[in-house]
Amino acid sequence: YTEVPLGALDIAAADSLTLSPHHGTFRIYINGSDAGDTERLEELPLCSCRMEAPRVDSTSHRLSRQCMATESVNGELRACTSHTNKGETMRPSSRVTLMVLCEVHRSHMVKHHCCPGCGYFCIAGTFLECCPDQRIAHRFHRGCVTVLSGGRSRSNGGGMLFCPHCGEDASEAQEITISSFSSSTASATTVVTIELLTALICIKFNFNFFSASSSARMRSHGLITLAEGVDSVGPSLCLPNGKPISPSVLPPGPSRAVLQKAILTRKKLRFHPRQLYPAAKQGEVQRVLLMLMEGIDPTYQPDSQNKRSALHAAAQRGLLEVCYMLIQAGANVDAQDKDLRTPLVEAIINNNIEVARYLVQNGACVYHVEDGYTGLHHAAKLGNLEIVRMLLETGQVDVNAQDSGGWTPIIWAAEHKHVDVIKTLLNRGADVTISDKELNVCLHWAAYAGNVDIAELVLNSGCSLAAVNMHGDTPLHIAAREGYLECVTLFLSRGADIDIVNREGDTPLTLARVDTPVWVALQINRKLRRGITNRMLRTERIICSDVAQGYENAPIPCVNAVDDEGCPSDYKYVSENCETSAMNIDRNITHLQHCSCTDDCSSSNCLCGQLSIRCWYDKDQRLLQEFNKIEPPLIFECNMACSCYRTCKNRVVQAGIKVRLQLYRTEKMGWGVRALQDIPQGSFICEYVGELISDAEADVREDDSYLFDLDNKDGEVYCIDARYYGNISRFINHLCDPNLIPVRVFMLHQDLRFPRIAFFSSRDIHSGQELGFDYGDRFWDIKSKYFTCQCGSEKCKHSAEAIALEHSRLARLEVCPESGADCGMTMLGSS
Repeated sequence: YTEVPLGALDIAAADSLTLSPHHGTFRIYINGSDAGDTERLEELPLCSCRMEAPRVDSTSHRLSRQCMATESVNGELRACTSHTNKGETMRPSSRVTLMVLCEVHRSHMVKHHCCPGCGYFCIAGTFLECCPDQRIAHRFHRGCVTVLSGGRSRSNGGGMLFCPHCGEDASEAQEITISSFSSSTASATTVVTIELLTALICIKFNFNFFSASSSARMRSHGLITLAEGVDSVGPSLCLPNGKPISPSVLPPGPSRAVLQKAILTRKKLRFHPRQLYPAAKQGEVQRVLLMLMEGIDPTYQPDSQNKRSALHAAAQRGLLEVCYMLIQAGANVDAQDKDLRTPLVEAIINNNIEVARYLVQNGACVYHVEDGYTGLHHAAKLGNLEIVRMLLETGQVDVNAQDSGGWTPIIWAAEHKHVDVIKTLLNRGADVTISDKELNVCLHWAAYAGNVDIAELVLNSGCSLAAVNMHGDTPLHIAAREGYLECVTLFLSRGADIDIVNREGDTPLTLARVDTPVWVALQINRKLRRGITNRMLRTERIICSDVAQGYENAPIPCVNAVDDEGCPSDYKYVSENCETSAMNIDRNITHLQHCSCTDDCSSSNCLCGQLSIRCWYDKDQRLLQEFNKIEPPLIFECNMACSCYRTCKNRVVQAGIKVRLQLYRTEKMGWGVRALQDIPQGSFICEYVGELISDAEADVREDDSYLFDLDNKDGEVYCIDARYYGNISRFINHLCDPNLIPVRVFMLHQDLRFPRIAFFSSRDIHSGQELGFDYGDRFWDIKSKYFTCQCGSEKCKHSAEAIALEHSRLARLEVCPESGADCGMTMLGSS
């Protein structure tokens, strides 16, 4: 807080003798007690009329800039309508809320003309005036005087009175009457009609001026204050149960104004408990208040009103001020009428969000079940998104609770087409697969409502199109029967079955009215599906534009014309061999043997060519005709230690895939690889790429279908496993008449334990032909127990027929081990 400069408001200097802004209390000593005797000491709250609080920058105040002062003029309250110039706030005491004031009322404030007890400006009428100095006048109401229950008053002996501004003895304060004509205020005001101001003060504070104790010793509880929870701004009172009624608890608006007026104008009447319900239902705030002050039981539930309490009626009507008074008086927030409805359910059903929120804040049960229905069911059915969110935020409601019919809140929202509510419920985990007692799921009700947006939301959340209810109806049956074209179109686009029959033998097509748009759509869809089913050849479809994901020089598309299998995804595509455990490959560049060629390495002097016996590549980077395809030699390509250019002819495999390949679905062998161009003999096709593992590791792996032995003659043997990591070569099938040969190549290193396996064409390959190499007899010795070769070649050695002939031959050899074939001829002749 900061002190307001008195000179700025033309206040006499002598006025500064009243109160220092740095002290908020005044100490009183009785019977000669000193500072050490704390039992005989009590502190009085003093005014803060000359203190300023920080600026208020709220949006509402910036927009209105209206003075917040309320004047007391001849028993009437008048609200100031002048505009403010300063944003700093003031108040006469801590019992009053901070106010932004116009210049006129700021002047009255520092002159101590604002009563610290009620916060109203004493402008005209009858007030008490304390004059500690002849030029200073402290104004306050008689009912707002500070009373201490200990000690004796000079006048009546029942308590001591002190000025609420300065803490001086108020028994000498004079009662003055100020006419409205003599008031110096120039502010514009609006009249608020009330009863006499003295009645207001008595209602507000409910003081007891007489103490039963005759002791003059002051104690810490001697200061009589407002009941706990009462804001002293504006009128307030205490109910017989000790609970306060204060309009300031309610948000600004009509409810607060009505309650404030009821407090100010209450009368002394007698009532019967039966009158509380109709008064609450009609919103008669003053009558309700008077009944509660008379001690009428707020929990009374008359049989004539179906056991509904007054709180039921107020919640149904959305009367926040009545609900507040009833709850303060002790009304049961969870009272149930004969229909098991609570006040909260009434507020939700009637869309009274403020009352519902207030009831929840005061402990109303949010999961109360009324014939199976919860408040969330009602809110979802009515589409009240704000109440739905409020209930869900409590964390106490079951978003999938089922009512007596098995309906969940999201089913109610679907039937009544509340899209936003459904989105909120889905975000909170609503289950769209729960069925009601007739086995309808949420999609059935979306189809019945004909809302395609809700149907799509529910489908995307996992609801099945094939779900059937107890009548055998699918969502498509219902949409077709009701004639909702958009829903029918959505279901057909998602693959709904138009030929499914319900328990009455009807299909969606037979349920649709003839010649309607729905009937036409179903007819077209039926003919299209039958045409697709009856056609002999499937249309080849591209399911992936590049399985290599850009890691190869040319894209490798994936197509399927056989079945509905998608692109393989059970492996990681890599373009280079990888390791999952240390292999200790010798990659030291100083260990590489390299050439010093300055040409294209075509001469016989190239050291790399000499390591390979000779350079086996021609000018077109193909294997020479004389290359041994049965026992291929090792090829040492130029490496990074060589002096030649990267474009020399001895760098073929390391240049990557140059031919166009395609991954396709075969009829009998799963996935295969074929050429998309004519490939001359000796061309490099691709490298067998995978995970480098030891032979010991290969022995313990369950799936050995992708293992390729590196055939190292010296030391430990290693393999390449393309099961989990590989390139396009992992899909190349076995051919008994192969068109590819594997060649061991060294490029980036010359560690003989880890050669690279490169595939070259062994003959000319035409576009569209499948690529394949011989897996070897060792592979088929093991795998022939589980499957046989399907290459279809006339030279096939591992087909079921070939294996049967081989077994027959071996059996004959066992019968005639010495004669061999002659035994067979003899047996043939003898037959």
